[in-house]
Amino acid sequence: MNKICVYAICKNEMKFVDKWLDNMSEADYIVVLDTGSTDGTYEKLLNDKRVTKVEQKTYDFFRFDVARNDSMKLVPEDANILVCTDFDELFNKGWADIVRINWKENTTRGFYDYAWSHNEIGEPKDMFKYDKMHDRNYHWIFPVHEVLYPNDGVKEIGINFQGKILLEHFQDTSKPRKFYFDLLELACKENPEDTHVRMLLAREYLLKKDNKKGLEEFLKVLKMPDINSPNKRLVLLNSILQVAFIYEAEKNFDEAIWYCQEFIKEDPTYREPYFLMGEMYNLMKMYTLAEAIVKTGFEYGKQHFDWVERGNTYLGWGYDLLGVAQFQLKKYEEASTNMQIAVKHEPNDIRLLKNYIKCLEKLKK
Repeated sequence: MNKICVYAICKNEMKFVDKWLDNMSEADYIVVLDTGSTDGTYEKLLNDKRVTKVEQKTYDFFRFDVARNDSMKLVPEDANILVCTDFDELFNKGWADIVRINWKENTTRGFYDYAWSHNEIGEPKDMFKYDKMHDRNYHWIFPVHEVLYPNDGVKEIGINFQGKILLEHFQDTSKPRKFYFDLLELACKENPEDTHVRMLLAREYLLKKDNKKGLEEFLKVLKMPDINSPNKRLVLLNSILQVAFIYEAEKNFDEAIWYCQEFIKEDPTYREPYFLMGEMYNLMKMYTLAEAIVKTGFEYGKQHFDWVERGNTYLGWGYDLLGVAQFQLKKYEEASTNMQIAVKHEPNDIRLLKNYIKCLEKLKK
C-alpha cells in the first residue's frame, strides 16, 4: 500500500505553520527539520499531533542541499512516496489521494503543476512543471536552488499529475535572500563546468539590479562547453532570452531583437521572444510589425510549463501589446477587445486602464 510522507525544512515559519499542516495532513506522515527557529515554530511543531516527527538542527554553515538531505532521514521506513514542500506552499485539496491511487510500484518520480507567484487578483503566474515528489532513491545537490538527483544506477520512471495536482507558492517576501549570492558562488566553485548554476548566478545579479554584470555572466553561460547538451536545453533558451531582456532594458533594440531571433531559431514554440519583439516594435512606433509579431506568438507559442516562460505571458502581456499596436493603427474595435482582456488580468494597472478608456472614447466618436 502506498504511503506518503511530506518532508520539509523550516526556520521561523509561525505565520504559515497551521495552514501548511492542515494542507499537508492529507499525507500519511509529516516530518520537519527545523534549522534554528526562534519564533516558536519548533515548539509548535513538537506539540502538534499532525506532525509525525520533528527535530532541530543548526548548522555552522548552512546550505540547502545538506539540510534537505538531513530532513529526508526523518522519513518513516514504510513511506514509499516522499514529497518535499516549503511552509509557504499549499496543494489543491485531494492531492494525496490522487497520488496514492495512481503511483505504481516502479514509479520513481511525480510531476505536477507549480505556481511560483500570483497576480493581484490571485491568478497563478510563473507556472511550471514541478518534480519534488519521488521515491527513496534520490538526493539533493547544490548549496542553493537545490535540485533532486537520482542515485547512481536509478532509472527514472515518472508519472504526470499535471492538470490534477497544483502546488501554489505564497512567497514570504520579508525574508532576506542576500545569502543566496554567496551560496551560488560556492555552487559555481564546486561545479565550474555546470551551466545551470552559472545561469542562476547570472540571474542573481539581475535581482541585485546589476544588469551589466548579469549580462556579462549570461554571455559567459552561452559560451560554456555543455550549453548545447540535451539536458541543458532550458539553460540555453533561458540565457538567450535573459540577454534579450537585458538589451531591451538598455534600449539596445538591435541586439535584443537579434537574440530573440536566435531564440526562435532554437525553438519557435515559445511566446516570449515574439512578445518581447512586439514590445520593442511598439516602443519604436513600428506598430504594423508589432501587431504581426505578437499575433505570430499567439499562433505558434504553446505553454511549456517551464522556468523559461515569463509570469504574465499567458495572462495579459500579449493582449496589452496587441491593444497598443492596434490603437495606433486605428483598429479601435480590435484594440478595445484586447485591452479589455489585459485589464481583466491587471485591473489596478493605471496605464492599462487609461489606454482602455482612451480606446473606448475613440469608439464613441
